Amino acid sequence: MSTGIRAVRWSLIGLAASLAVVLVIMRLFNVPLTAILEAPRALLFVSVLLCVMRLLAQGFRFYMLVKRHSLVRLGLGEALMVRSVSEFFALTTVPFIADESVRLMILVQRGEKTVTAFWIAFSELILDVAVTAPIAVSSGIMAFVHGDVYLAAVLMVLPLIQLSLTTLLILLPRLRKTHSLNIANRISIPRRFLEPLKRFSGESNNFLKNFVSSRGRVNTVVLTALTTVVMTLPAVTLYLVYSMTVDVGFVEALLAFHAGNVLGALPVTVGGAGLTEAGTFLFSSRVLRITSIEAVVLWRVLTYYLTLLITGLMFVFYALLSIRRFPNREKP
Repeated sequence: MSTGIRAVRWSLIGLAASLAVVLVIMRLFNVPLTAILEAPRALLFVSVLLCVMRLLAQGFRFYMLVKRHSLVRLGLGEALMVRSVSEFFALTTVPFIADESVRLMILVQRGEKTVTAFWIAFSELILDVAVTAPIAVSSGIMAFVHGDVYLAAVLMVLPLIQLSLTTLLILLPRLRKTHSLNIANRISIPRRFLEPLKRFSGESNNFLKNFVSSRGRVNTVVLTALTTVVMTLPAVTLYLVYSMTVDVGFVEALLAFHAGNVLGALPVTVGGAGLTEAGTFLFSSRVLRITSIEAVVLWRVLTYYLTLLITGLMFVFYALLSIRRFPNREKP
């Protein structure tokens, strides 16, 4: 079985699992199906528009990273498709790992060096954490102020761990070669393993220096702005859904979304299914006093499943385009 077919099979299994989670939630909390099916058409239209805008921001961010740091030439349209394909796998498999792996694999197949492809793919993860961690910690602080110590601890500790790990990822390649040699001597790392490690460290340093160069700083500002858009648009949908029944501010909806995003980022369930809803509902009910599970489920459908539908169609289109472009490629 080829790698592509195996990936599609696991994605379909993941899709079935995520749908099952939603159905279980609806069953446990007696959420009527009509609460989803009778959503206002205007809300559905705006949600589709927001999903498309989010995918465009992600695609343009990926395009900028490839154009700046890679020898591989991807047009903007193809970059958008690649990013949508990776998002599909993020939603149907393990979040914050699968999508980076897909982008890395595609870039390597196009001829990019593995180290450069790695940093291009994981730069998006680093940007996501850098933007969202402070907001998630703010959600934790707000939960603490409202007396929910346990929820506050989760919302503050997990983002700080994520931020620490990404910071370590950035700083790790900057270790001097002498330090690497000293460590190697202490724990007796064989030279056949040490040499690739040294090459990875050197090439990573070159990437990071290029990333923070004077020209790179302008790109970083734009990339950060795009990341802010990517990580804010789902909160707009949540705000619109909540506003149909209660009086809520956008900042409150933003904090509720990132509270759910903290749990959804854990690689425990497919695409964060169940965990995202749980985090958003817990924060909304305990801090904002919004106890409508129907609104949370509707929001999840309007963000997660609409995005899944759009990226799934993009995946099919990209697969057919690849077959047409490389009709005689041998199966792995």
